[in-house]
Amino acid sequence: MSQTSAFPMFGNGGQFHADGKPTTSNKFNLNALLDFSTLQPRVQTHLKNVYSCLLLSTLCATIGVYLSMAGWLNYPRLAIFASIITTVWLFTLDFNARTQTKCFGLMSATALFTGIYLSPLINLAIDVDPQIVMTAFLLTTIIFVCFTLSALLTQKRTYLYLGGILGTGTSIMFVLSLMNLFGRSQLLFNVNLYLGLFIACGYILYDTQLIVERATRGDTNYVKHALLLFVDMVDLFVRILIILLKNSQNKNKKNNNR
Repeated sequence: MSQTSAFPMFGNGGQFHADGKPTTSNKFNLNALLDFSTLQPRVQTHLKNVYSCLLLSTLCATIGVYLSMAGWLNYPRLAIFASIITTVWLFTLDFNARTQTKCFGLMSATALFTGIYLSPLINLAIDVDPQIVMTAFLLTTIIFVCFTLSALLTQKRTYLYLGGILGTGTSIMFVLSLMNLFGRSQLLFNVNLYLGLFIACGYILYDTQLIVERATRGDTNYVKHALLLFVDMVDLFVRILIILLKNSQNKNKKNNNR
């Protein structure tokens, strides 16, 4: 007689010895954690394309940071406008077999320009403490992966209801930014910074399930979907980097005042 474990992520949870006593093994089961069998095969294939495109976009952004810091493409303000143009161009194209290469090229260009206009912030962080950038990247990766798995392993699309809350939070952040533009308040800046951090995490949950829902309905434009996640990831990275940078600067000021 076999029984099913109530904790499938731990191995041997539902097995019994010959004497009828249950086993007590709590071995972690990674296969159960990465079980996406609840998703349709075409959705799984679509997600593989999305995250492959996201990985290549991250690589392009890294190249953009390197090129800018090396002095070859050190035009961050121009890169902002260039990224806006390529993004708008990408969203105006119909995704099909003929435009697939062009869409991917525009996505790569957007990521490259993003890395270029992020380079001044990254360069500032390196001047303060070279470890800050790597720490921010590792934290961003861990948070992104955890929230992505949470969204994918949830069978019910409950995170789609976060859309209204996230939209309201984004509007509040916009108002706070306008207020801080004239008031120059450190309190408003901190509230906007940490509120934006929570909203960025929320958008990872929301956009991931939105991509799954759209793929279920036949939307296979993995380039646009990867761009949504790329924007979420960059927003999360920037906010974590600024928080670590502020903490490091405050720590250095305290050490200098002693």
